[in-house]
Amino acid sequence: MTHEILEDIVKKRQHSINVARSSISLETLIERCKNTTPAISFSNSLLKSAKPALIAEMKRTSPSGGILNMSLNPLEQTDIYCQSGASAISVLTETHYFKGTIEDLQIASQQSHKYNIPVLRKDFIIDKYQIFEARQAGADAILLIISILDNDSYKEFYDLASNLGMDILVEVFDENELDEALKITPTLIGVNNRNLKTLKTSLTVFESLVKSIPKNCIKIAESGIKTFEDVKRMREAGADAILVGEALMKSSSPSTLTSTISQKKAL
Repeated sequence: MTHEILEDIVKKRQHSINVARSSISLETLIERCKNTTPAISFSNSLLKSAKPALIAEMKRTSPSGGILNMSLNPLEQTDIYCQSGASAISVLTETHYFKGTIEDLQIASQQSHKYNIPVLRKDFIIDKYQIFEARQAGADAILLIISILDNDSYKEFYDLASNLGMDILVEVFDENELDEALKITPTLIGVNNRNLKTLKTSLTVFESLVKSIPKNCIKIAESGIKTFEDVKRMREAGADAILVGEALMKSSSPSTLTSTISQKKAL
């Protein structure tokens, strides 16, 4: 996405949050969170898998990939991923550019939890409302993108999600963002191989940044992973896990591709 698209996403997210608040108050979400079942450990699920663990993502469209699968059924897709060996599920819930919904997350979480597999809310989180919304919908983890957060918001959101029992995947793209991310010693660091401001993708981004990530962090390679050679390349660079979305959504046999990646048949 271009810099203008990224700004537009954030602007539209703020509007959609305001709309959601008018329907379901923050206080209501907070009360609902008190009755949710405990989150499944996203970190543990990745660590118990052979490297690199697979985070299988679902989304209907994207600014970079265009239309991927408008007929996406979150329940069926979750079943495919869980039965085919994914260690975790990622659900896009951004509406305008990715055509996702909070209902997708709720459906995926209910289904994946039957397999004891955790779910990540993948979104542009800019308000604590989204964090409570994620937890009450069954999310076990959330994504925080350093490039769209100031230091205070980053720490506030991280602490809030932690207190709600969720894991936090902190996403960075360059050294400066990594420095900001490491100020609060996160457990999960995701390196996005795609520049969100230009849409350009290069696996060298992960290969370069991973050297600066502390050894006790779980290192996740995101974006641009399309072939088995890409998977192998990220593993050899030091990835503990990979997040794959576009390739799975475009595949004529997502179950076969998920299984092949999960079982490392091509490595």
